Amino acid sequence: MTSSHPISARVPGQSVGRTARRRSRNGAGPAHSARIGMAFVTPFLLFLIVFQYIPIGMLVRNSFFDYTLLRPDDQKFVGLGQFERILADPSVTSTFGVTLLFALGVLVLVVPLGFLVAVFLNGRFPGRSIVRTIVFLPVVTSVAVTSTMWLFMLTKNGGLVNSAITGLGLQPVAFLTSIPWALISIIVMSAWQQIGFAAVLFLTGLQSVPDDVIEAARVDGASRARVIFSIILPLMSRTTLFVVITMTVFSLQAFAPAFLMTSGGPEDSTSLVVYAIYNAAFKLQDPGFASALAVAVMFIALVLSGIQSLFLRTKWSY
Repeated sequence: MTSSHPISARVPGQSVGRTARRRSRNGAGPAHSARIGMAFVTPFLLFLIVFQYIPIGMLVRNSFFDYTLLRPDDQKFVGLGQFERILADPSVTSTFGVTLLFALGVLVLVVPLGFLVAVFLNGRFPGRSIVRTIVFLPVVTSVAVTSTMWLFMLTKNGGLVNSAITGLGLQPVAFLTSIPWALISIIVMSAWQQIGFAAVLFLTGLQSVPDDVIEAARVDGASRARVIFSIILPLMSRTTLFVVITMTVFSLQAFAPAFLMTSGGPEDSTSLVVYAIYNAAFKLQDPGFASALAVAVMFIALVLSGIQSLFLRTKWSY
């Protein structure tokens, strides 16, 4: 006996359409997701605009004016005059040269030593977590504290290092008051503080390298050094690029070593550009010129980052 009520056929996609309409009524569509995303992003975007982009815009604007902190309203537009002063002043160009030499010294120490420390920390040994904490401790320590600590260590009379040197029957070394030891000293101090940061970045890259690639190389008879230089380093070139750019920008912004350890001396041999910006703004009362110096530093950092990206870019991926 046939039923009097026909069986209703389900149209394909009908349930999907109902679900979509139900989600649309509940406000769970793409537009709603976009609004949620903007709600999370907006506070950080506002923070970035207020505390980054607006100050940079004001910095660029101030570099075109000549005025003093005592009379900030009495401003005279000079166009590119402040930048012409930078190029015409030998002491300023020397300061940029010292800063670039300082950055190069920090890179030469931090990149290879940070990688070697990362290789060591990537191994298995007792107390590995404690050693990692000790290596990273200088990074989270205030640069003012580390600069003061190294100042006491390197002082010619009574310093820890010179006490050890004189204990060996040698003459004390004027690490902070002689050329070239003063620049070498602040390079070593800055590198010591940043090696832990580079090591953590390299360690993250090491742990991301596929184990099967390394095992295949070892099966083929590759030595540990061969594995590092022929496999690991090429695969970590992006991490290396990030470390190089980060350390370069950090070195160009260094201030505390020159300010606390050497006061830019002797004979401006450790006068880093940010220290020169401080002197121009607060000692010479010339914020327009200080702003031009800051813009020049920002431009140099962008150029160097672009050059480093060009030469260190890679097609390797994993």
